[in-house]
Amino acid sequence: MSETEQVERMGSLVVGIAGGSASGKTTFTAALLRALTEGAKPLRVEAFSLDKYFYRGAPGGPLFVSPSTGETLPDNNHPNSADNARLVADLDIRRHAPDAPDVLLLDGLMLLHIPEIRERLDLRVFIELDADVRALRRLLRDMNGGRGSTDPAWIATYYRECARVGHANYVEPSRAHADLIIRGDSDFARTAPLLAAVIRDRVSPL
Repeated sequence: MSETEQVERMGSLVVGIAGGSASGKTTFTAALLRALTEGAKPLRVEAFSLDKYFYRGAPGGPLFVSPSTGETLPDNNHPNSADNARLVADLDIRRHAPDAPDVLLLDGLMLLHIPEIRERLDLRVFIELDADVRALRRLLRDMNGGRGSTDPAWIATYYRECARVGHANYVEPSRAHADLIIRGDSDFARTAPLLAAVIRDRVSPL
């Protein structure tokens, strides 16, 4: 990074990690955070997750009607599924705060699709993984609880009618905006330190 770019940024370097549901975004973010905060040159790093801003059925969020049941359900796979304006406001405040960290890691489905978020990312990463593997990971994850129904038939139907559609319409096309694409089934113990070295160079160039 040039001295001019460093002055213009004047705050945290923001790394966005996008990708499909159950592709490995959260796991890779955790591995990258460890790689950046450990070692000979530890950086001050904080993590943001788009998941914390999701409406998940609360007023203001999008809905869809299930073709198979006729039930009206929250659409958690739409660009307006989260309070993007609040996320952007919180991100701007934190990255320009007097005690701003060196790096802010942000992960979420639609990061590269939403222009207001995408333009704030200094480095854009997309985690890719085959659809069948993501579907199986999602099924096992949701059956363990914490994301609504644990019924495998319900999880599979929601994936087919909503998550798969949202991925095709918004998430997959957004990979065109990525600076770097990483396999979600790769060895994160190897890939995270490699990306960490790039980030360190951008934060503290020689």
